[in-house]
Amino acid sequence: MKKFFMSTINLFISFAAAFVIIEKIALPTLDHYLRLSRMMERFYYTDEVLILFLGLTIWLFVLQWQARKISAVYMYLVFSVYLFLLFVVLFTKAATYHTFTSALFDFIRWDAKILMEAGLNIIYFLPLGILYRLHASKKQFVVIALLTILGIETIQYVFYLGTFALSDILLNFCGCWLGYFLGGYGLRHFQIKS
Repeated sequence: MKKFFMSTINLFISFAAAFVIIEKIALPTLDHYLRLSRMMERFYYTDEVLILFLGLTIWLFVLQWQARKISAVYMYLVFSVYLFLLFVVLFTKAATYHTFTSALFDFIRWDAKILMEAGLNIIYFLPLGILYRLHASKKQFVVIALLTILGIETIQYVFYLGTFALSDILLNFCGCWLGYFLGGYGLRHFQIKS
């Protein structure tokens, strides 16, 4: 009975966290991109689906964390949806424009929108760092992460999908690095050999 009660409490906390993350952080930031905003408006239940996905992801992760056992099916599903959402966010924000920004620290301003965007640039790449941690050494990780991020920035620029920004590369790499670090902690917790 105690286990069921704790699982129920964790469920409510997971969905509360998902609600705050989606409604107060992710959507307000993504709404600044007209094309992405219009695309999300086409599907009436975008907010609810994102909250449901994130809430279930957090809750199932907490249950597996407590059991010290992680499901391969869970990992495949979560990473598949994550990669799809990452693709949507990275390649559908802009209609047709490209610019090059060489300012490495252009996100250091007391502007809530810019700081939120910088934070999301880090958060977007956390799972990718975790994924790389499963099979890459530190040296391999650095090369793979940088090539991936450079590839994304180049595609955005070449195909008129956004900005090639050195600050994005820095923030994305920081997100990957943090994910790589957290992934190591997770591997030890779940006793998985990388």
